Amino acid sequence: MNWVEIQGNWEAMRPLLQTHWQRLTDEDLAEMAGSRAGLTDALRRRYGWSQEGAEEAICAFEEDVRFPGAVK
Repeated sequence: MNWVEIQGNWEAMRPLLQTHWQRLTDEDLAEMAGSRAGLTDALRRRYGWSQEGAEEAICAFEEDVRFPGAVK
């Protein structure tokens, strides 16, 4: 899954993001509104990660997560 797919299905992705990164709040997700940079900032703030660490985590999420029923 790439970021364009995540952004395009933002409302469906919010629960998956929150399950994956449990420290993210509803307010964090509402504020970022599908922005990858917003997610990066929220992960840095909530987890204390560097810019590179947050980007690596997002890339891993993109590679690992699929919509229910999607074929990997």
